[in-house]
Amino acid sequence: IEGTGPKGRVLKGDVLQFLKAGKAVISKPEITKPAASKPVAKAPSSGNAELPFLVQSLEPSVLRHLAQVELAKRSVVVQVPATRLVQLVKANRGMTVDALAARAIALALQQVKVEGNGVGVVTDGFKVAEVAGAASASVLDLAQAIKQARSGPASGRPAAVLAGENVFTPDTLPDAAVVVVGAPYASVSAAEASAAMDSALNDLLGVSTSSAQPSKQASTVIDVRVISNSPTVASALAAKIKGFLSNPELLTF
Repeated sequence: IEGTGPKGRVLKGDVLQFLKAGKAVISKPEITKPAASKPVAKAPSSGNAELPFLVQSLEPSVLRHLAQVELAKRSVVVQVPATRLVQLVKANRGMTVDALAARAIALALQQVKVEGNGVGVVTDGFKVAEVAGAASASVLDLAQAIKQARSGPASGRPAAVLAGENVFTPDTLPDAAVVVVGAPYASVSAAEASAAMDSALNDLLGVSTSSAQPSKQASTVIDVRVISNSPTVASALAAKIKGFLSNPELLTF
């Protein structure tokens, strides 16, 4: 690795750039001590033979960052208006965001060209289990089916998997699209945020403004992330899922 730091020192950015270029091979068996009966090969003068040791010596936070960067390359993230969805879940006992998300994924799979149409979840043992009736069961029954699948064994080969954040790494991704539905949060526009800051500053300085506008209530949104080796599939699924979750009443049949 060529160092770009002072006096040729290798910086963190140099390591990340080297790994991004695809030159790194992380393999524990390759760095095991050779058998005594075979001659020990000399390391090449370029210094690349030390790379496996270098990668293994990186801080866990750096390795997590590298994994997140790799996942980001395969991800499409959309922001979904979720005020109505949250209200619907609160008004119906037994209904869950996960059940509505699984239904949205199942309907989206019917409109996107992928192999299969099953929806899976991650089990307590970090395996993938397919959820029965994701596209046809009632939402309340679907919520129970998801709960049972998570506590059961691995099953089926779903086309998409509903998972939590940071469940998979690039090396453990299943042979399916992964859909991560974030928690609802309040969102304000840049103009509203700027107006709120101006108002707070005026209050701090004791300045009164006659043209004060009533503040708008922040809208509720959720982030939906689709991870797939196919950018086309990820984009198509994300768009379809956003459309369905934006109209949650359509998912409650």
